[in-house]
Amino acid sequence: MISNIANRNVSLMFAIASFCGLIYCIYATIYEGTRWTNLCPIITSTAIFTKFYLSYRKQVKKGNIYGKVNLFK
Repeated sequence: MISNIANRNVSLMFAIASFCGLIYCIYATIYEGTRWTNLCPIITSTAIFTKFYLSYRKQVKKGNIYGKVNLFK
């Protein structure tokens, strides 16, 4: 079983990578003239990975290292 600490760290890395992708997509939309609908998937993934990170962070702070975590609570 993978610990919640490892899951938290992986979720944080994905959230940061998604945020960097979001910044690039915003730049491309403004300066290169791409369609703004290209932003929808990257915004969704950034929100989901950030929510995962915050859920795991809360459980690790409570001391739940190996227990189940409800990610969408």
